[in-house]
Amino acid sequence: MLRAWRLQRSEVHPAVLGLGVAERPWRPNPRSANNSEIRRPETDSPVLEQSEKAYRITKPTSPVEALDRNVRALLNKICPENLDKIVEKLANVELQKAAELECVIKAILGKALVEPHYCETYADMVFALQKKYPEFPPENEGERPLTFTRVMLNTVQNEFESLPTTFEPTDDDKAKFPDPEDLQREMKKRKDKMLAIMKFIGNLFLRQLLSIKVIGQVVKGLIGIQDGLPKDHMIEGACELLQAIGSTVDSESKCCLLAKPFSSFLYTFECGSVLASESITPLRKLFKEQAKTKAAVRDEFDQAQKAQQNGRRKGPDSVFSFQTAGARPSYIDDIANQKGRPQADTCPEHGKLEQVKNLGNKSRGKGKMCVYFADDKDGESLQQDWAKAQPSDKEAKQGVEWLLKTGFEDSKKADITAATLAELMKRCLVPWDTLKECFSASLSALPDLKMDAPHCDIMVHCLIARLLMLENFNQVVLKPMQTFVSHNENRDLGWSLMLGIVKKLKQENAQDVVTKALNMSEFISCAATARKTTVPNARKQLQSA
Repeated sequence: MLRAWRLQRSEVHPAVLGLGVAERPWRPNPRSANNSEIRRPETDSPVLEQSEKAYRITKPTSPVEALDRNVRALLNKICPENLDKIVEKLANVELQKAAELECVIKAILGKALVEPHYCETYADMVFALQKKYPEFPPENEGERPLTFTRVMLNTVQNEFESLPTTFEPTDDDKAKFPDPEDLQREMKKRKDKMLAIMKFIGNLFLRQLLSIKVIGQVVKGLIGIQDGLPKDHMIEGACELLQAIGSTVDSESKCCLLAKPFSSFLYTFECGSVLASESITPLRKLFKEQAKTKAAVRDEFDQAQKAQQNGRRKGPDSVFSFQTAGARPSYIDDIANQKGRPQADTCPEHGKLEQVKNLGNKSRGKGKMCVYFADDKDGESLQQDWAKAQPSDKEAKQGVEWLLKTGFEDSKKADITAATLAELMKRCLVPWDTLKECFSASLSALPDLKMDAPHCDIMVHCLIARLLMLENFNQVVLKPMQTFVSHNENRDLGWSLMLGIVKKLKQENAQDVVTKALNMSEFISCAATARKTTVPNARKQLQSA
């Protein structure tokens, strides 16, 4: 009967529906009675004692510690789904000094290395925060201001340089971790950190925060020319880095020159997880799913359902997912395309600026930009078009900045761009102070720009040489050069610029201008400062260049 009741306990007869059982209120409950025989005796449970290293909640002892706790609390909640919210909250954190900026960056980098599963998410965060924080003055005079990007790159570089040279346990490690399992776990933790920093560096490159030259230096430091063969962990680290950027390196021509040999090295050592050939985009097999948004997971599920409905057979690799190895995020390309896309004219100032940018346009054939005016040497037409545009001082400055940017970014256009600027100065269409201000900003960014455009210094050679050849040359334009070479870290590059200017003048058969420049106080003073020598010695070295 009991078995039958258990099988049919969910079924209730209509006659007893709504009835139930309960204790009779006038009868005491034997379990709640004080002197009940069935009551279990109470036993005192042992009280746990806190150890010396037990965690204790304390108040922050400094503003930096409070900031660190706040940032880590936000980073603990990060995922691709709420990245925008976390970035917004981090951007609203007020920073008062450079030490607080370093604290924020160290917290972000530390979490990225501990949680490589979210490495791409943290790289996206760095890209989003690069212009959210203010820049701070340098600690030492002559150094560059501390920006979010520069401090982040310095922190990553310090982390890379502090990597251990070997992952074999030392005597100190064996003494600290006597248990073999604990020792093995510690060694694995260090190796995982090394692979995580390689992956993070690769993702910074994909977001255009690092140049391909830096990647080449990192790979060279790992597996470059050295005594003996590279160690296993160095090869594995190089593979992790190159695998993170493989597709982008193959697709960009400027990257192929520096990293193509290493790319083939990657495919040799990673043939198990990277499927590559000359005609097929390299695919990477994902043994562990990466962090994704809910929308991305939903899209993948829909694609799998459609494939199943279409009757596709599941192959041996159907349990794994694949992705293009080292592909640049799509939003980076969208931003680049958006910058290059012409904007609609919404106000008269934009229309005037376009006229300034297109000063050399002709009605015949295809329009020519002003940087090509040197093809027909038509300075009169340039002056007429400039006067027709009627630019204000602000618009004239924007036009000069655009010309300088064109010359610095494309070395093939450096000479004709410099000739255009020289013609503008010759005809007094732009104030010399405006050119000095714009040139100073471009010159201060030259060391960073050389990493992406190694020949950008040609623009300085051409511009200063063309300006020195003018009869109305104003030495005020040389003041940015004096400021630039006064910094110790820029002196070698500054001396190279001075040599390049003199060589450019000699190529133009302007020996008289060379003599004039060497006797010019501002010019020869820049050379002496850059070379760390006397004025006569600097003049002698430039004459023999």
